[in-house]
Amino acid sequence: MITPVAAAGRPALARRAVLASGATLGAGLAASGTLLPAAAAADRTPAAAGNPVVLFTDPALNLQSLFTVGAAGYGAAEYGEAATAFNSVHHGGDTYDAYYDAFRSMGQVVSGFGHQALAGGNHSAARGAFLRAASYLANPLYVAIGTRHPRRSQAAAYRAMNDSWVLAAGLLEPAAERVAIPYGRTSMPGWLLRPPGRRTRRPTVILNNGNDAQNVGLYVYGAVEAVAQGYNALIFEGPGQGSMLFLRGIPFRPDWEAVITPIVDYLQGRPDVDPDRIALIGWSQGGALCARAAAFEHRLAALVLDPGVSSFMSAFHLPKKLVALALSGHDAEANAIWTKKIFPKLPISTQFLFTKSSYPFLQPTFAALIQALAKYETATYLPKITTPTLVDQYVGDASFAGQGEQVMKLLRCPKTLHTFTPAAGCQFHCAPMAPQRRNQVIFDWLRKIL
Repeated sequence: MITPVAAAGRPALARRAVLASGATLGAGLAASGTLLPAAAAADRTPAAAGNPVVLFTDPALNLQSLFTVGAAGYGAAEYGEAATAFNSVHHGGDTYDAYYDAFRSMGQVVSGFGHQALAGGNHSAARGAFLRAASYLANPLYVAIGTRHPRRSQAAAYRAMNDSWVLAAGLLEPAAERVAIPYGRTSMPGWLLRPPGRRTRRPTVILNNGNDAQNVGLYVYGAVEAVAQGYNALIFEGPGQGSMLFLRGIPFRPDWEAVITPIVDYLQGRPDVDPDRIALIGWSQGGALCARAAAFEHRLAALVLDPGVSSFMSAFHLPKKLVALALSGHDAEANAIWTKKIFPKLPISTQFLFTKSSYPFLQPTFAALIQALAKYETATYLPKITTPTLVDQYVGDASFAGQGEQVMKLLRCPKTLHTFTPAAGCQFHCAPMAPQRRNQVIFDWLRKIL
């Protein structure tokens, strides 16, 4: 059984680090080869990796913290509050427990500011406070599985974060509309944000999350800019994401068209959506998910793969022979090698990294996980996309390094490649320090298409 590995309060790498920070296994693995998500710089500090802002020497904590302060440009953080929380983490020994506690405390404090402003009729201040609280409270959820009480922490941390997001969404102008998107015998939760003014048919952007950001992250990475451009914006939680994962236990699925097609059906049935101008933006791991979806869902007017992913499995950097063993049906042998010869020899932080990265797939064994991951490969599906597509890639995104260029070679549709560089602080997975510049590039391109 692939179960959470408690990190005993030690700093460890987390899921976004798997797809972004470029951590590897570190020393002592020469015999078994390079393993695991995130590509290339296991034991390098953020400074060594060319990061101009080093808040923590642990790459995962530093990356998550950069996303936190980067959100300030859209009012979802304030540097003084974030810096106070960082300082508290330092005093706590830079552990994931300290990170969890510091941002839970700051989130509660700032949420209190929101309730105080709301009681006084200051809706603008209340909205800002609840946005910031949701952003801060996403951090305990991000590190929860590495704390001393991971089973207790994930669902509770999600609920705390979501409570602030719900309050913030209700105070937007106009208020975000809470929606339920039909999905099999159940539904997917979502939020439709729209510009002020009379309701009319508008172009609409679907914002597709990746592995471990939350709704407030999608607000920063697309929704607020979409509304400013006169578009509707749909934020949703799909299988393996948000409440679908943490509260309902529904894992990722590779056939992501089964997620996006019901969303397109739903949007095309709304009187305030232009059915011919629906765009899809896949953020982080969503770049892989949305490539698969767009290969089968051809009603989309525009597609953004942010970043482009040509090989999902390659981001895990597992020994090829072990992967081949698992994929050839030798489950027992692959599981034995992993659980008895490789996994126990990994540093605790790396055990945590593997456990965290595999968690949203909810697979019981190593072999089952590898067989599941193989179904997320996108290279076969990329040539089937017919929608005009923007492909992003990021300098320093070690997990998907150069994959945007490979995606461009495989696409047969109208296509554009954009490379984000350190020149304006846009390096690393999803440009955590520069969401405004990232959004400008995407929405400038969308304007030409829509």
